[in-house]
Amino acid sequence: MKDPYLDLITEQWENILQIYRFHRGKKPVIQYELPIHRIYVYPAETYIDTLSDRTREQTRQQYRKATESGRFLLFIRDAKKKVLKSYIFEAQEILS
Repeated sequence: MKDPYLDLITEQWENILQIYRFHRGKKPVIQYELPIHRIYVYPAETYIDTLSDRTREQTRQQYRKATESGRFLLFIRDAKKKVLKSYIFEAQEILS
């Protein structure tokens, strides 16, 4: 089953990378907001603290593992479908 958000991420990939590159020193997470198609950047700890108790610790571990391996966390927040989904992407290509 194909992930319905991957095409949207691909369409915005250059913008996502540019935003991450600009803010990477602040240890960010990136959020792509649907259906308005806006990209936001948040300090990771602040963002994670806003999550539900159920997902907070899991997301902290996911963020830690991602950053330790040079990757970053991207969230898709689809308000219409009431979905919050996380992705981990390689950051190596944008560190130069």
